Amino acid sequence: MNSTGGVSPDGPYREEFSMPSVLAYHRPESLDEAQKLASQINTVLIGGGTLVIPEVLSNPTNEAVIVDLQAVGLSGVSSELTDGQNSVKVGAMTRLSDLIENQEIPTLLQELSTKELPSTLRTQATTGGTIADRNGESILLSGFLTLGADIEINGADWIPLSQLLQSKSIEGIITAVKFQVPSPQSKTSFQSVGRTPMDTPIVSAIGISGSKGKPQIALTGVAEVPVLINEVADLENLKPKSDFRGTSNYRKHLASILYFRVAKEVRI
Repeated sequence: MNSTGGVSPDGPYREEFSMPSVLAYHRPESLDEAQKLASQINTVLIGGGTLVIPEVLSNPTNEAVIVDLQAVGLSGVSSELTDGQNSVKVGAMTRLSDLIENQEIPTLLQELSTKELPSTLRTQATTGGTIADRNGESILLSGFLTLGADIEINGADWIPLSQLLQSKSIEGIITAVKFQVPSPQSKTSFQSVGRTPMDTPIVSAIGISGSKGKPQIALTGVAEVPVLINEVADLENLKPKSDFRGTSNYRKHLASILYFRVAKEVRI
């Protein structure tokens, strides 16, 4: 085969395609500035850009105002001891790769972070972006849910992640996530079923033993967002959507099997 250097043998040609119209790009250096910019119409907030940029590119008719949060100063991991309970606060711009390497992060979240995305994307993807995406198949998000995490909005207000996941939209900028560190006596478990070990699980279950003997167990792949299963009866109320990887009934069947596996492993 002879190379034509990217030019058709019949002469130069132009491939017609549509690109999204980016009206403006901003890189604020303070949270106040970022909040003011975020209030504009058609604003798109980006952290690592692994989730948002592909979405922007897939909607060529949208006119986007990009607000890049990388210079706002929302990264880092810190811990504090309150009433004998150790908690960890993770800045929204903290990369998933940093969660894996930071010793303040519980082992459960470190392991889930390694499975969340390919290694090439974990150095770009942010904790806040993962939360904001509210993907029903995100095992890291499910891990935060299992730990009873709270989410900081605009650097001031805290709301439970479980509440955020049920809201129609996120009002404001996610600035941090905070959760209590499991005690050394706590048991954790992660079970999943996927087409291959490297694929995003079709369904997964994540659990941790509770301080009062009742475990916290969350599922992915059974709803629009990860869900906590508070009672066994909740399994019957699941209505997962079918796709090419599995029917609704198949996903529901997997959810039940994985739930009981995890419940058995984390039972004290």
